[in-house]
Amino acid sequence: MKKINFKNINEVLYEEILPNKLKVIYYKTNKTRNFYITISTLYGANVTKYKKNGKVINIIPGTAHFLEHRIMDFTKNKKAMKLINDLGSMPNAYTMHDITNYNIFGGTDLIKNLKLLLDRVFNPNIKDEDVVSEKGIIGEEIDMEQDNINTVLLYSAMNNTFKTDKSMCVPVLGEKADIDKITSEYLISIYNDFYTYDRMHIVVCGDFDIEEVSNYIHDYFKGTKCSDEKVKVLYDKESDNVEVNYFEITRDVIEDKTGVVFKIPVKDFKGIKNSDLNRYLNILCTCMYGSTSTVKSNLEKLGITGFNFLTKRVNNYFVLILIGSGDSNKFVNFILDTIKNIKISKQDFESKIKVMISALIVDFENIVNVEGFITDQLKLNGKITNNAKDELLKLDYYVFKNIYKNLNFDNRSVLRITSSKS
Repeated sequence: MKKINFKNINEVLYEEILPNKLKVIYYKTNKTRNFYITISTLYGANVTKYKKNGKVINIIPGTAHFLEHRIMDFTKNKKAMKLINDLGSMPNAYTMHDITNYNIFGGTDLIKNLKLLLDRVFNPNIKDEDVVSEKGIIGEEIDMEQDNINTVLLYSAMNNTFKTDKSMCVPVLGEKADIDKITSEYLISIYNDFYTYDRMHIVVCGDFDIEEVSNYIHDYFKGTKCSDEKVKVLYDKESDNVEVNYFEITRDVIEDKTGVVFKIPVKDFKGIKNSDLNRYLNILCTCMYGSTSTVKSNLEKLGITGFNFLTKRVNNYFVLILIGSGDSNKFVNFILDTIKNIKISKQDFESKIKVMISALIVDFENIVNVEGFITDQLKLNGKITNNAKDELLKLDYYVFKNIYKNLNFDNRSVLRITSSKS
């Protein structure tokens, strides 16, 4: 078992890789009497097609989420459901574009909870009748999602930004027409291809005996091995330019809602490693649009409300999305004016680094956040980096300044949602 020592924050993780290539990470702490167990696979909605045995297979949108529903369904197993209730534990699951996660939060008998979760994820029972009944449930989720104007704006804006690489343009839930095509046989085939031990990891956080839990996990997987059949996820080569510069759609909204998307090719920043570039760009966005900036209050003076921003990394591109409600022209002009006149002092830059370091330390005060940190590290780097604080301290203000001076803010897409009643 490998010990991962976070020297600067006095925290320790333990990692082991089972003979079947499944990775297990342990975080033992006496800060809580509870525990949090998760099982994740690095498969989500951004996988739209893949190659297996020389054959290209297209994935039905919404598949990852549908599969999560069928795997984590305790209601079909009354004995398991009763045990969950007796233990007072809280099972949950979620699907994102880059991962599917299954988890249990509890405080009584970690081993029993662990077995419940392992049985769900690694021994799924996907039946035809359950898949058919699930379509109605997910259909209701899709209806609710399509009523959310922010979700509509996000996916419409991403589709206008990306021409061929639609990996982040596909709603996690899919569309009703998509899920109607899903069968139990199809779900099982996707499960077999993407729920392989080498793609998955288990995280156990809380107050527990590491040796006891490790022994149980080893016994559970004794004799299992990783599939020899490998799949290759395929992404279409993307154009650096946005697909559509300006687009309007109508919906039942009280006032106009506008999204401005900036598409930034990573290749423009040679010599800067990916993890550092992500940090620099996130610092930039936080300085400009975060809670400590004056952007929100200045927009409100112009009558623009509901301001929000988010950043995404889409393969070889970094995307900044800005959203506001009200006069579309005022919002776009304000954003372009502020973004072309960036002035961030060294003091502001160093302050944001201190905040990021503080957040890292605070994360280890909450076992759910620790799991999130571990899983994010595995998604981004394929391993856990134990010197995150040192890496933050090495960030250079003058490199940062050069980055934002050379950003191309002309490469943007604007989406305007207007009222269908006007």
